[in-house]
Amino acid sequence: MTGPFRVELTQLRKVYPRKVSDQLVSIGMAALGRRLASERGGVALSGLSLSIHHGERVGIIGRNGAGKSTLLQMLAGVTEPTSGTMIIAGKVTAVLTLGVGLRDDLSGRENIYLDGEAQGKSRAEMSGDVHAIVEFSELGRFIDLPVRTYSTGMKARLAFAMITQIKPEILIIDEALSVGDSAFAAKAGRRIAELCARGAIVLIVSHSMQSIRELCNRCIWLDAGQLVMDGGPDEVTRAYLEKVRAEDEADHVSRFRSLVGVRNHSPVFTLEQLGLSVDGHEVRRLTSGARLQVRCGWTANEPVMVARPTLRCIRLDGSLICEHEISVPMGQVNGEVCMAYPCFNLAPGLYRMQLEWRAINGELQAESAAVVEVMADDVPVGGRPVLLDVGSIEGMPVKESD
Repeated sequence: MTGPFRVELTQLRKVYPRKVSDQLVSIGMAALGRRLASERGGVALSGLSLSIHHGERVGIIGRNGAGKSTLLQMLAGVTEPTSGTMIIAGKVTAVLTLGVGLRDDLSGRENIYLDGEAQGKSRAEMSGDVHAIVEFSELGRFIDLPVRTYSTGMKARLAFAMITQIKPEILIIDEALSVGDSAFAAKAGRRIAELCARGAIVLIVSHSMQSIRELCNRCIWLDAGQLVMDGGPDEVTRAYLEKVRAEDEADHVSRFRSLVGVRNHSPVFTLEQLGLSVDGHEVRRLTSGARLQVRCGWTANEPVMVARPTLRCIRLDGSLICEHEISVPMGQVNGEVCMAYPCFNLAPGLYRMQLEWRAINGELQAESAAVVEVMADDVPVGGRPVLLDVGSIEGMPVKESD
């Protein structure tokens, strides 16, 4: 392995042209086709500039469509940039899909020898490599069985062992970190670190932030073809996750709040806006464990004899937390549903309280909803807000009808 290896990208731009520009190029109007492509085509990378030096293990993160795979494909020579310059000092070995290239009809051992021949090595020269690859892949007796009998994980382990055994100078791995169980993944990480210690450059695209933190000493965050952040893996992945969660949360909240308000579906019955309060004060935010009071006025054109109002608590992600059918006084033309959760003990997050009023035949007559944010000093871990305990719902004094 020689060196030093490096990758220099300057104002790299990649535009995937639309069909019209492709057609113009095909009929000899290349200049016009390229102009239309740059103006109207899909921009995968936009003015990206990077310097990557020997020994760096660079993780590349971003949402789908951020330009990650396009960048790796250009570095691997699969596609060319629309504009900008690339300087690549070192032989690039690309694993754009780990396991692709293995011959299913051949055994694992035969695949190793076939790969060696493609590199110009004799079978004698490959003997030491074969032993090391088999040992690293942990395939044991399966190495002499046809690759078609392998699981996806076994194929990935064999491919990873083969690729890293040839001591690549610039190794590109796209979504190929799930090469086995946690023990093998740790061993793969050590192998990558060994390659970089000898001066190799490793570029890894992954949606696993934990893998990026464990395997890389640098992280690049791409979004819409542009560089957002370049720095240490912990710092960059933390910022990326915060941004993704904020965007997802905003999207959920937008859709969540669109369901808030009153919807009266019957001309003979109406609900008012659902009211939420703590200690008699209207709230949109409360501390977990507080006594939440729920009130909602209603009006009918004729005395209500039978009804089935239901109060539901729904989490931000759409999960139903709880629901309770409510008793209402019969024979009235108006009134107020009044209930309380003695201990609204939910994990921090946004919840939608929804009152749904149906006729005896099940027909939806009206619905009224409001959003409440639950806060807590001790935030539970483990992902989305979870139900702790809301206790039993209880009735409250009912407002006298007019």
